[in-house]
Amino acid sequence: MTGALLSGLVVGILGGFVSVIPDMARWIVFAGLMVVLLGFEVAGRPLSLPQNRRAVPQTIIPQADVSGPLQFGFEMGTGVRTFMPTALPHALVAAVVLVGGIGPGLAAGLGFGIGRALMPLVRSSHANPAEWDDQLLDVLRLVGQLVAAGFLALVVALALHRPW
Repeated sequence: MTGALLSGLVVGILGGFVSVIPDMARWIVFAGLMVVLLGFEVAGRPLSLPQNRRAVPQTIIPQADVSGPLQFGFEMGTGVRTFMPTALPHALVAAVVLVGGIGPGLAAGLGFGIGRALMPLVRSSHANPAEWDDQLLDVLRLVGQLVAAGFLALVVALALHRPW
């Protein structure tokens, strides 16, 4: 989670540099990016965006103690290993950089780190991890669509409450 917080801080600082661009211009670019990214996501056809494409080895995740999930979260949060079946992390980075700041960057990093750490923790605590994998694959597209719809709703709510 520390790696994710550090990543969130860096993204928040980048947002500080971008803040010299007029608000309206940043919101227009942000809105365009969200329409494209979330449109594909909600349609169930996520865009393939830049990533390391190195998955965490299967031997790391199911370790009996918490070191496996913690290592997984660290490697994912810092970008050492990234294989993302969705563009939503990129959408989150765009949101923080274009319309967020350091506080939202830290919050995004914390949320991302917790989310990435929870998945392998839940998997390793399941009685049959292979069965858990199968169940996840059965609903993965639906989960992606629901998360994208929730992200879209959050973006719209933030935009509507933005003091122009």
